[in-house]
Amino acid sequence: MRIAVFTDTYRPEINGVVTSIDTYRAELERQGHEVWIFCPRYFGQDDPHPRNVRMPSIPFPFKMMKERRVAWMSPAAILRFGRVKADVIHSQVPGNLGVGAVITSTVWRTPHVHTYHTHYMEYTHYMPFPRPFARRAVIWIARHFCGRCSHVIVPSNGIKQEILGYGVDAPITIIPTGIDLQGRQTSTPLDDLFERYGLGDTDRLRGKRLLVSVGRLGREKNIRFLIRAASRIRDAGEPFHFFMIGDGPNREEIEEEIRARGLNDEVTITGYLRRDDVLSFLRASDLFIFASKTETQGLVLLESLAVGTPVVAISATGVDDLIGDDVGGILTPDDPDRFAEAVIHLLRTPRLYREKRREARARAALWSVEGQARRVIAVYEAAIREIRRHGMPRFRRHHRF
Repeated sequence: MRIAVFTDTYRPEINGVVTSIDTYRAELERQGHEVWIFCPRYFGQDDPHPRNVRMPSIPFPFKMMKERRVAWMSPAAILRFGRVKADVIHSQVPGNLGVGAVITSTVWRTPHVHTYHTHYMEYTHYMPFPRPFARRAVIWIARHFCGRCSHVIVPSNGIKQEILGYGVDAPITIIPTGIDLQGRQTSTPLDDLFERYGLGDTDRLRGKRLLVSVGRLGREKNIRFLIRAASRIRDAGEPFHFFMIGDGPNREEIEEEIRARGLNDEVTITGYLRRDDVLSFLRASDLFIFASKTETQGLVLLESLAVGTPVVAISATGVDDLIGDDVGGILTPDDPDRFAEAVIHLLRTPRLYREKRREARARAALWSVEGQARRVIAVYEAAIREIRRHGMPRFRRHHRF
């Protein structure tokens, strides 16, 4: 099968959507399928991958999303799609290239599957519009965009219920992003990672438990909650060091709060790291801590579980699907005191900690990419059959841009 992926975000950006695209591409190609990716060109750079089609783009107009690009379908890309003769289009973001996927699907009468990855309602603070208008825009775009798709994939039941509430009437299937469980047993030593990223000397970690988080340093990730929790862990006398992996628009504010709370010796912001190095940090750490309440799935949680690092996280949509019943970690209320207590309890209870490590790997095995990719292919095949039997889906007629 030939699959054309349309996405408004791709490498060199680092985020969950990009990780999902790359994870599925590798597995689908391993299973014998051909995957083409239509994505933005960044900084005028060419892409050597023969099946990546880079589109012209400009910087995103909102200051707080400066790493993003606004791309559009060029005539050359449209012709390239015609030559690919794709069996199915799979869009990843309802942006410009998502609209390009809708138009291309209509012109070539190709089934269009969309994955609704992101809890967009929690990102409206980045828009330079009044919040009520931005929220109505999110609902309108979701309803009309998804209504033009043959099928919609969502990573969790919480997101399915949310977009149903928006009025989305396309068929919806829950398929979490799978995880590649192969090749995760090797890792780069911390000494080498510290030297590679200029993080100083690992001697300062001696006798300390290592905590780690991974995510964009933006308000929606609730990073400042983790700083408050770290302050309470320090005050309780637990020796630790917290690696905050990521970067983003709120980095300066976060660094200021770290200084204000006197946590400079306990917290290190690493910036963005290579993907394999992120996994090495996860493996070297004692706990993964996570405070975001806006995740559709929390793929990085799954990566932590896969390398056997237990999780302490706030109970929220997406997170609960992975750590339900405290399997592989501990879920807490949105309370930094309770969160810090859970971290300290897990670190000071060796038997419980060993149990959570075993649970973590067992839980991650349920989300293997092999099985999830087969489910995605089944959605593609159903969409293709529907087009062949009945033409373009009827519900599209009720959703005009």
